[in-house]
Amino acid sequence: MGRTGSGKASFHAKKRKTNRGESDSDSSSDEDRLKPKLKTSHVAAVEKTTSFTVKCMPDYRRRKMKFVDFIVKEYPALAEELIYELTPEQMADPRRHYHKATHDFYFRKLPASVLQSFLSSQWKDKEKGIKYTFDHLRKYHDAILKCAEFPPYNLPRSYGIEMRPYLDNLEKELADAKSDGKVTEQDADPICFGLYKQLCIWAVMTGRVFVWVFLVLQWNLMARPMNVDGISFQNFWANGDSVVFKYNTNKKDRKGANTTEKHCYANPENPFICLFLALGCYLCIFQQKFDRDCNKVFRAQSQKEKSASSSFSKALKKMLMSIKDSALKLQEFSIRDGHFHPHGVRKGSGTHATTGSMEPPPIPSVLLRGEWSMGKVLEVYLMI
Repeated sequence: MGRTGSGKASFHAKKRKTNRGESDSDSSSDEDRLKPKLKTSHVAAVEKTTSFTVKCMPDYRRRKMKFVDFIVKEYPALAEELIYELTPEQMADPRRHYHKATHDFYFRKLPASVLQSFLSSQWKDKEKGIKYTFDHLRKYHDAILKCAEFPPYNLPRSYGIEMRPYLDNLEKELADAKSDGKVTEQDADPICFGLYKQLCIWAVMTGRVFVWVFLVLQWNLMARPMNVDGISFQNFWANGDSVVFKYNTNKKDRKGANTTEKHCYANPENPFICLFLALGCYLCIFQQKFDRDCNKVFRAQSQKEKSASSSFSKALKKMLMSIKDSALKLQEFSIRDGHFHPHGVRKGSGTHATTGSMEPPPIPSVLLRGEWSMGKVLEVYLMI
């Protein structure tokens, strides 16, 4: 009886399995039969969308190539197993975003220990024992993770398990080394309100209208240079006695779902830092730059992304070089040698907003204006 019952169960199981197999086969054949043959132009459009990725891919590929060079030099036998040379067709494939990379990894074979060896052996100045910052080294790990996202690549499961505790210990090690002055500091020093006003005066007095308006916008918006770079005429409009600015996207919000409106006002008491005057002068003087083919305020249609912010950075430094005793002026405003950078405008603006008066605006308001992260709960429930 038991054997008969088990026999029936076995028979029915095989029957169900056969039916399921037939069903799967039929459904797959139906899918192939019903799958439309898309036009070439539509296929290309879909591939462009699916291959859209972060804008820092060139930097990721550059960091990956530095890691490749390390393996080739230090572990030539291992390089043959982990690395392959890209063909011209692969390098030209826009979906892969190889940029200037010439080699890639077999990511499935890449052990975490090799990257750990690379990170631990990086020195800013080996003779003086100066290491790179943790943020600088961590970006190599980020580059591997991002480059391995492209199908059919996958990192081994052990990679993430081994890298998490290593990165945690590396951060502690470098924090300890920083207290002894053994870690290079590349951060931009905050540009205080006094220095900001002086820079605006220098820009006006030397006829650098582009530097002037870019600087005033960056300060008022608490913006990264790249945010000002991408401003188009659709990103700002008049609203009563203010001009409202709103980005399409920002660094950590590529979909533009949480960008905020920023109201900016005139400053009739100090024309050198008046946004309305600076923007008005720029639009009038350079009106020949604007046409219907390009909607950008600071970039022509043929110019690449970040070209305006790069031009601003170079023009700002060139202006400083033309000013007599500008280095001493920077020291007076607590800017260390080698730490003057346009990103300091964003730091200084946020610092001034929170400490420039006895009753500063609420911290969440400042964070929203600068589009800094407040944490998941505050970002969802507290929109000031």
